[in-house]
Amino acid sequence: MIITCKGTKKNGKFEKCSFLHSGDWGDKEIVSHQQYHETLKDDELFWLGFETSLSFGKFSGRDGK
Repeated sequence: MIITCKGTKKNGKFEKCSFLHSGDWGDKEIVSHQQYHETLKDDELFWLGFETSLSFGKFSGRDGK
């Protein structure tokens, strides 16, 4: 599974984050990245969390129609 960071929102503006991880929930890279964002958190900065997508080579079952 591909896990990406949604980034942050500060003062109404979205800021992208380039974090990308191919693995599973609970991997040390995921935990470390979440802790990183939590240390930066303040009244104006909100972390948006993670999102997932299918790994390359796996199919969604949709035929594109």
